[in-house]
Amino acid sequence: MTAYFKPAAVPGNFVTKLNPDITRLNKMSVVVVRRLFFLIAAVFLCVAAHGQTKSAAPKSDALTNKAVIDLHKAGLDDEIILTKIAQSKCSFDLSTDALIDLKAKGVSPGIIKAMMNKSASGTGGGSVAAAASAKESRSSGADASAPELMNHVYVFQKEGKPFLPLEKSMAGRRTRNLGFKAFVLLQVEGANSAVSLSADDIQYFVINTGGAALPEAALYTLKSAKGKREVETGSVGTFDGVKGSEKNQVAVNISKMDNGAFKIMPTKALVKGEYFFTTKPEAGASSMEVYTFGIK
Repeated sequence: MTAYFKPAAVPGNFVTKLNPDITRLNKMSVVVVRRLFFLIAAVFLCVAAHGQTKSAAPKSDALTNKAVIDLHKAGLDDEIILTKIAQSKCSFDLSTDALIDLKAKGVSPGIIKAMMNKSASGTGGGSVAAAASAKESRSSGADASAPELMNHVYVFQKEGKPFLPLEKSMAGRRTRNLGFKAFVLLQVEGANSAVSLSADDIQYFVINTGGAALPEAALYTLKSAKGKREVETGSVGTFDGVKGSEKNQVAVNISKMDNGAFKIMPTKALVKGEYFFTTKPEAGASSMEVYTFGIK
């Protein structure tokens, strides 16, 4: 005799009762998911808004050691960095290690001194006081102290006139071929220097090398053409070989002052035109630093 199991009978109203429960549960699930989605979206928007607020917050504009080093590495002239220090709110680290680091990174003593003056005064008063002291020294007839910018040529003018650094530029080496000879030129961008002087007001020029050896400074008269200033410094010929040229060079007398500074005096009056000083060139370099000025 075979036994068969008969499933229990399901009440007829069970499915009817179950379906509304399932439908209600599905609707509740949809509501929960929607609320969860909006909650996550709201949190995300809050985080994003906080991030924007944080990124939009104004950054400190205080000048730091790193900023000064970055300006120096970018190739900016010392006088530009000095002006930036004078005009900025500063927060310098002047500990012994920090000063050693500044020196190691190539920052000039003049800039380091300006940083120390700025920190000591809080408003740059140290630099103002130094300038006033230099002015008083000049008006009393005494020789001015060594310039702050190392290896930069300055001009000292007569009483009542300011002393100022000449414009520092880069002169590129160029050649001009003419038959069997090539002329070597030094060329600077711009038809005129930003520094314009009166010949009657010039007392002398000065450079601070910080050393005892006479600097290799030379003064040249320039020719302006096509928006550039240039001078012939030599030639290379098939038959003549290599020759230097002094026809555009102005003779100068160089004498030692105090504190590693040297006085540079042209041996003749400078006439109207454009000029620049060169210092010791680097062997094989395609350009060199020059210090330009014009006589009006």
